[in-house]
Amino acid sequence: MAELVLEQVIMLGEALENDDYDLANRIVERDDRIDDLEKENDNLSQNAILEAITNRNILGMGNVDNDIVLKKDPLRFALSAIRITRNMERMGDQVVNCAEVFRYKTIRKTLFKKEEPMTLILARVTTLAGMAIESLVEEKERFMGSVNTIEEELNGLCDQAFKKYRDAQDMDKVEFADLYRIILAMERLGDYAVNIAEELVRLNTGKDIRHLGNEIQSPTSVSYAVDRSG
Repeated sequence: MAELVLEQVIMLGEALENDDYDLANRIVERDDRIDDLEKENDNLSQNAILEAITNRNILGMGNVDNDIVLKKDPLRFALSAIRITRNMERMGDQVVNCAEVFRYKTIRKTLFKKEEPMTLILARVTTLAGMAIESLVEEKERFMGSVNTIEEELNGLCDQAFKKYRDAQDMDKVEFADLYRIILAMERLGDYAVNIAEELVRLNTGKDIRHLGNEIQSPTSVSYAVDRSG
């Protein structure tokens, strides 16, 4: 599922950069496969939760200090698997949202290939998705600090793009509305990539950092981020 989501992101970049509407159609058509995998993974995770509840009772974990339980609780993996799966599915949804709007052909050609900040937004989204999926495959939170930095840059670029095209004299309301929908979807896609990275920290360390503020840390430590999953 992770590899399929990353493929969708890469395909989206190619479709937008090359004004390839047929590829955008393929992206939309492939989304059903991601939805099916999300359901399969969700069922597996729910079964794992039931098994974990039995195991933690056998281990007598109800009588152990909460901090220790958090790091050794068999429920942790199953719960993280559900959260990661849902965030990946939502990443896929945002890719499809972009592709569906792009298929309307209301946005001028070459915009995503030649005009900043849209070219930069597309590059940052692809990088964020790649980092999240690679970390997931490796089962490590190695990119957490970089993910936060790039996501902050992405948010700034999205705000810059909104202001630029809102004030563009040669852009009509329909084109701006569709472009803005893509900008919002790109920003949300980055948020879900961060959520996956945050969940990997919880999975590997037992520390829930989703609701903590950003903190300055050493290069070898994990950066904290605010969850935006809603």
